[in-house]
Amino acid sequence: MKYKRILVGSLLCIMLSSMILIGAWALFRISMAYNYAVQYAAAAPAPPPTVTSSTNMSVLIYADPEGGRQALNLFQYVTAQNIEWRGTSTDPQGNPININVKMTSVNFEKLDENNYRGNVKGLVVRFSIGDLINVFVKADNVNVSMAFWNYMDTFPAFNATGLLTGNVEVRLSIAVLPFMGLEQALYEYAGDQFSISYCIIKPIDVTIEKPSNGEKVNGDVKIQALVKAVPALTVDNVHCWVDGMERPVQMQYNPTSGLWEGVWQTYNVGNGWRGLNVRAEGVEWKSGQQFRYSDQDRIDVEIDNPWVSSYVRRDWGLEWFGDLKVNLVCDSASWMRGTTFNFWPSIGLSLTAPEYYWDGNIRFTCWRIDDKFGTPLYESYNPTLTIDEAVFSALFDGEGRARELKCIYEQVPPPPPP
Repeated sequence: MKYKRILVGSLLCIMLSSMILIGAWALFRISMAYNYAVQYAAAAPAPPPTVTSSTNMSVLIYADPEGGRQALNLFQYVTAQNIEWRGTSTDPQGNPININVKMTSVNFEKLDENNYRGNVKGLVVRFSIGDLINVFVKADNVNVSMAFWNYMDTFPAFNATGLLTGNVEVRLSIAVLPFMGLEQALYEYAGDQFSISYCIIKPIDVTIEKPSNGEKVNGDVKIQALVKAVPALTVDNVHCWVDGMERPVQMQYNPTSGLWEGVWQTYNVGNGWRGLNVRAEGVEWKSGQQFRYSDQDRIDVEIDNPWVSSYVRRDWGLEWFGDLKVNLVCDSASWMRGTTFNFWPSIGLSLTAPEYYWDGNIRFTCWRIDDKFGTPLYESYNPTLTIDEAVFSALFDGEGRARELKCIYEQVPPPPPP
């Protein structure tokens, strides 16, 4: 138990010291390291090579800070002494990650739901991600305060401030390669006091307004989403998609409703429960570079459209078979689908089945719609079925549930013997 306590304390120390000093605590996913590195290069101060008076550094990072709340809440109160921790790993781009932390003591306390504070004594930190980031920090004492809040009453935000005192050294090197056109950012400080603060703000937020979670949908469905972005960002590339859908649907902004909207043809996806997703990007220009931040929302909806299946009548009943080519015509558009397929029974839509199939071995008999007990509600013996009010009504039960449209064939009897 004591060993685990020290290990937990060590991990906390990394978060309270090295992570706050270089902002890497915000990098909950290392795959974002390059993006943040460019942000730092654009925002890093450019003092003389060595500074001998008190100074400070402030950095704004666009990211969702709520992922860090869970990590901080693991520690209601922690104290530990004489900690040394080393770790190595690699990021998704293959760059080696190295961390070396030494501390004489650490204390951490959760003040309330949104506020935390900590103290580290005898701090020495070395942190590097390949040639991308290289940090050295040394201080006799570090006081850290952290707070969650909401920017513009909408965007989750997190502030962290660390005050380093007593024999302070800070060396920061950020190479933004392979980003062309950006030079290496260098920073050095030596003195008695140094303050660093950073603010993490979720820059963009997506909320699906319509349909609602758990709703049953069919036909052409209007998707509406509320997309909010901080003032420095421009909203771009808003689109929706459904699990199993080949292509996303691009959404357009409606200034009247203030929502992003798109039309989803639900019958192009099979019936059943599916996840509906809306994703948006926010674009920022900084130091001649474009930065994109994204957010998405997801709900579950039940797709329930009529469907067409094909059968051969046998002595014992109906035998299903697939890939019967049915020609569909609506207005001036025509297309072909192979059974079994979903469709929306628009008034005036016609479906034409081939009169013969399987090299003439089976012959069209009828179109049929049954109730849940198998009792026929509608039959048509014409290979071309045009949707009218009667057909449309039969394709849905009294609760709005879609029914199956059966295309039934029969075996062609063999010719009589000569």
